[in-house]
Amino acid sequence: MKRAFPYVTSFRDRHGKLRYRFRRKGYAAHYFQAPFGTKDFEREYAACLDADKPSIGASRIKPGSVSDVISRYYSDLAFQELRPTTQGVYRGVLERFRAKFGDDPMRAFDAQRIKLLMNAMRQKPHAAARLRKLLHQLFIIARVERMVPPTFDPVKDTRPPRPDDTGGYHRWTEAELSTFEAKHPLGTKPRLAFALLLYGAQRSGDVRYLTHSAIAGGRIRLKQSKTSSAVNVPMVAPLREAIEAGPLGVVLLLENKDGKAFSAKGFYNMVKRACIAAGLPHCSAHGLRKAAARRLRDAGCSDEEGMAITGHKTVREYRRYAGDTGNAARADSAMAKAYPEGVSNPVE
Repeated sequence: MKRAFPYVTSFRDRHGKLRYRFRRKGYAAHYFQAPFGTKDFEREYAACLDADKPSIGASRIKPGSVSDVISRYYSDLAFQELRPTTQGVYRGVLERFRAKFGDDPMRAFDAQRIKLLMNAMRQKPHAAARLRKLLHQLFIIARVERMVPPTFDPVKDTRPPRPDDTGGYHRWTEAELSTFEAKHPLGTKPRLAFALLLYGAQRSGDVRYLTHSAIAGGRIRLKQSKTSSAVNVPMVAPLREAIEAGPLGVVLLLENKDGKAFSAKGFYNMVKRACIAAGLPHCSAHGLRKAAARRLRDAGCSDEEGMAITGHKTVREYRRYAGDTGNAARADSAMAKAYPEGVSNPVE
């Protein structure tokens, strides 16, 4: 076990149940929720490895400080019951916050100070919204532990910066998709990753763990790690060609140079380097999923049809991914119904 999962040890809890935990010097301990050896266990393990190392001196925590509250939050059910991938993301945000403000008392973060933080992050509205959401959780802990007055809730008097029209990660255009394919031919690992993301329309976190058995029968079958949505997607010709060309791993479709699953950072960097090589430094892996959703919507798919492919749980989130750039063909069809005498300049 230690050879396969360094830093993981097993023990029996007070009920006699065999449990596993991640213990690495200088890092927060983690008790696994998923059964040992499962894909969910591997995702939890990957999230532990991806977590940022706490700053030096984090063990000498000042009572009532930001570090104190963050440590208590990690032990709280509100954090422990989150999915492993979400825990990894939240740890990253909180450890960066701890590195800057760890010794500051929690009560020092009044509405005015939080407002200044949000203003400083106005160029990163989604990151600001995530930090504000986590600050809300920290203040719940602080109030329960009586580190701040019971009515002290400064987060409610603030708001995150409004996202601009870009909607977060850049959604690839058709020209950019063609440029990438021209630069990275079939038979290369970047092209295989590109095809799985675009033509499979799945998240990077799920693509990284796709096994050969998950694509048996010419379909992609998986339970999404973020939402637990089950998807059953037919493989289209461009994806089949990319898979046939490889290079494929032994167990996973995509494996790193050590024959293991890519970490989140490793996968992002691999795709990012390929984008830069293709002259597309503003593009990323996440934007390919958006491009896939946009293609579905432009093809006239209903929201329900598109969501069956992407696995989104809400129409609002699916439409945010697909974008709303307008569809000339649908507009022509609608106006033709309203004005049978005809419309000028219809789409060919």
